[in-house]
Amino acid sequence: MPRPSRRVPAIFAAVAAVAALTATPTIALGAQGGVVVNEIVYDDVVPGTTDAIELYNSSASAVDVSGWSVMDDKREERGTIPAGTTIEPGAHLVLQKDAAPLGFPFGLGKGDEVVLLDAADQQVDAYAYAATAPLADWSRCADGGEWSHATRITLGAANDCSVPVTPGSLLINEIDSGPADWIELINPGTESLDLSGFEVRDNSDDHRWFFGAGATIAAGERLVVEASTVGVDTAGAPQEFQAAIGIGGSDSIRVFDPVGTLLDEHAWAGHPAVDGDEAVASYARCPDATGAFALARATPGAPNSCVLPAIAVNEVESNGDATDWVEVVNIGAEPVDLSGWTLMDSDPLGHAADVTPVDAGTVLAPGAYFVFDGGAHFDFGLGGADVATIRNADGLSVAEHGWADHAAVTWARCPDGIGEFADAEIASKGAANCGGAPTEPGGPGEPAVGVWPGSPDVTTLDEQAMFLEDSSGLDTQQTPDGTFLWAVDNGTGTFWKLAANVDGSVGFAEGWEQGKRARFQHDADSPAAAGPDTEGITVDGAGRVYLGSERDNSDKGVNRNVVLAVDAEAPGPDVVASQEWDLTASLPQVAANTGIEAVEWVSDVSLAGLLVDANTGAPYDPADYPGHGDGLFFVAVEDNGFVYAYALGTNGSIEQIAEIDPGLGGVMALDYDTVLDELWAVCDDGCEGRSARIALTGAAPSIVHLARPAGMPNLNNEGFATAPASLTPDAADAADAADAAAPVARASADETATARPVWWFADGEQPAALRLGTLPGATTPGEPGTPGVAAPGETTAAGAKGSLASTGVDDRLMALAPFAVLAMVVGGLLMMRRARNSASS
Repeated sequence: MPRPSRRVPAIFAAVAAVAALTATPTIALGAQGGVVVNEIVYDDVVPGTTDAIELYNSSASAVDVSGWSVMDDKREERGTIPAGTTIEPGAHLVLQKDAAPLGFPFGLGKGDEVVLLDAADQQVDAYAYAATAPLADWSRCADGGEWSHATRITLGAANDCSVPVTPGSLLINEIDSGPADWIELINPGTESLDLSGFEVRDNSDDHRWFFGAGATIAAGERLVVEASTVGVDTAGAPQEFQAAIGIGGSDSIRVFDPVGTLLDEHAWAGHPAVDGDEAVASYARCPDATGAFALARATPGAPNSCVLPAIAVNEVESNGDATDWVEVVNIGAEPVDLSGWTLMDSDPLGHAADVTPVDAGTVLAPGAYFVFDGGAHFDFGLGGADVATIRNADGLSVAEHGWADHAAVTWARCPDGIGEFADAEIASKGAANCGGAPTEPGGPGEPAVGVWPGSPDVTTLDEQAMFLEDSSGLDTQQTPDGTFLWAVDNGTGTFWKLAANVDGSVGFAEGWEQGKRARFQHDADSPAAAGPDTEGITVDGAGRVYLGSERDNSDKGVNRNVVLAVDAEAPGPDVVASQEWDLTASLPQVAANTGIEAVEWVSDVSLAGLLVDANTGAPYDPADYPGHGDGLFFVAVEDNGFVYAYALGTNGSIEQIAEIDPGLGGVMALDYDTVLDELWAVCDDGCEGRSARIALTGAAPSIVHLARPAGMPNLNNEGFATAPASLTPDAADAADAADAAAPVARASADETATARPVWWFADGEQPAALRLGTLPGATTPGEPGTPGVAAPGETTAAGAKGSLASTGVDDRLMALAPFAVLAMVVGGLLMMRRARNSASS
């Protein structure tokens, strides 16, 4: 919607006038002059501010910026700098919305981009930002440096991203009472703290353990005190923690400073357990340092991971009713206390004061519904493209759903709480969406789902643990040396290369048993950093490896959707990204852990003319995106289940080309099938392991929904990869040597009998993460499953922008065509010779 006009404060107008408007003897021209976008103010979080863009000259010479201009992400309107304007070395130039002469006509959105162009209309600088800055101010700190959240608005002056100093302090952050006994302490301050003489006790004052002289905890550090950690006793003699403290099932932990002042404590009445397993559980604060203690998955020395209540967004009304509202349902087996819970949309900063917490004492029984109602629980409207986030009293996101447009009625799940969102036939505020039965009229329709086209049986390949516990993306690579399967772990950023055989079995490529660990560029000198949350992996036509990450594991509360290029041939064990593309600002705003779940590179040869380019409305032409290489990157977003296609430039540019809704509700894996010439999108156990086969047509894509193989458990599969035609075992391969004279006839007879491997990779399984199934190696034209032939579950996704077409003819048959022609010619000559012989006799 149009942004309201704002009064330009006089101080900012005065700052804008500081920039020199006269020529000087040493003026640098063009994009090499060292002028950058330096500060962006995009909202009035600070009263009296207006949208503003600050430029900074980081060079040693004055730069003539006459005729230069700024634009936003739409690149429709521009603000042009008047003639005679120069920026002195180290000086700033401030442009403001609707100001004259130094202004621009467009408003900066809460997730937008600022582009700086020179007088020749060449891009000088650009920055795409997310609406996450507390003051709605992104600044380079120091001037001309890296982008960060500003802590003061400093238009026309040196930028300030400094963090206020907070003295060091000590809190209990996590406790494991069994079978291991350890505690985690945290320093929430910005300064280190001397722990000499600090004391830990359990529920008995006779059980005392002290930190020895010289012990410290750094600012922000999580310090784990294990059972074997050595401190001192009351007499100052060395003492292990377990000698003084035995953490019981009904116990407490208390922390005291050197003079005996109680700093923090937590008590409980039983050992924690997650799904009955005490070994993986703890009691922890969520968020770290500030939240209340809750049941958690043990994460010693790392950000806490509390077990959140089983609450799901179930129905959303964003227009058409008396109020906007969001319905949630308790899909768990235990009552959930909703006291203090809130609902937030996609503008958590701007609407922070516009929410009303749920009344104290509100408890949601298992299977029951609760409605967050506009006017009662929130005072903002839900937009056509928006997000509803449900937060508990500590501010943790418990459930979330995003949508791209208003529903005709409501967006609703069927079955309640677990089904895919669809446009409901009738609203059912505070009641079951499906009338008590998943298929009963009144609920949202479910797309038809076909039977898995391969074998119903699947085989576990890693019966002994081969991978880590957070298995995620897969991709295949065909090379002259054979076919390889690439796999990645999202918890550590570790990726592996495996040799794949015709029967689908795999083994680590030489030297890859331990894998290699991907690192962000900013962690190049920090080997202890947690690294990227790598959910997907893909290989391009030249063999370059790319990873898709939805956040930095060192800052798990912030969504950061990044594609990283890594040199897989680097020696390791750590491999720093050679290039990174941050897609966050170009994708819908989602919760930290519901961003990019998959990435897949697809060759331009397969896409040109078949994928509809949303930027032009015409079939995709690779020439429109110079410098992007020879293919596009498809990424899947877990939250909304959409797939987005990008041209990623070698210069760091990012262009979104298309978006596709596979109709799954969530997508965890992508794979481009080189046999079918189709893109697979695969969901996890949240939608029963269904998949969508997407054929691009040059218009709306043709989409076929398929169930998982009947023998596949409903697992949290986050990786999926299909084998190329070269891994199709059939009778033709076995008979090549003996029957080389008749290849065409043999291929015709045996083509329908072919099969090829397909792999799934399940998160949270160790071992048994990697499973093997089959798909047809090729299909007889005219059979269901052949591209272009209707099959159960086939749908057309209106409004999606792209498709892969296929002739339905296997590439190997096409390769045999010359032999067919040769056979026909030889046969004709033989027949002519036989006719002559008959005549002469």
